[in-house]
Amino acid sequence: MKRSTVIALFLVLVVVAVISLEVQYDSYDYVGYNPTNNAGVGVVHASFAHALGAYKGPYVVIYVTGQQWHWDFYPHDRTYTNLTVVLFDELVVFVVHSINVFHEFFIQSATSNFSLFNYGAEAVPGYYSYIVLVFPKPGIYHVACAEYCGTATTGLGHSWLVGTIVATTNATYASEITGGVMPEGTWAPNSVSGQGVGGY
Repeated sequence: MKRSTVIALFLVLVVVAVISLEVQYDSYDYVGYNPTNNAGVGVVHASFAHALGAYKGPYVVIYVTGQQWHWDFYPHDRTYTNLTVVLFDELVVFVVHSINVFHEFFIQSATSNFSLFNYGAEAVPGYYSYIVLVFPKPGIYHVACAEYCGTATTGLGHSWLVGTIVATTNATYASEITGGVMPEGTWAPNSVSGQGVGGY
């Protein structure tokens, strides 16, 4: 093969790779995925202003950490593994990251495998992504990892990376499940960090 042909093929492959990455990252815009944000929690909070736009109502922030092989949810009065509770019909912001390998935090309504309520965000070590959601009705929502993240010699692995979100109308019940005060906040767009009045 001629040298010019090899160079031309190489350039075509580079262009295809760049376009593929752009399309992939654009597909995550709906959940506010920001693959270049590795500056930490403060920057993620500041980006809420862009994600929420003119919204100034109450919201809840829940941090989600993916690892092999469970999800940690906080802040509550302590970290909860594979379980969190939210109030139905309130805005919730999930701040998602991973401490070891690539995961995908994927939320689906428990009522149907064909539910229209399907949302996911990449959980990437060193980066943060977020999902802004309002749970449309009370009930159980499944959490799974939608990106293969490995196996373990003990039999645990990717298929065990599941969790539950309980959406309820009863704040007292929600607080009892989590053993303390529910995370809460009020959108404060003039705050440097974008943190809620509740301190989250």
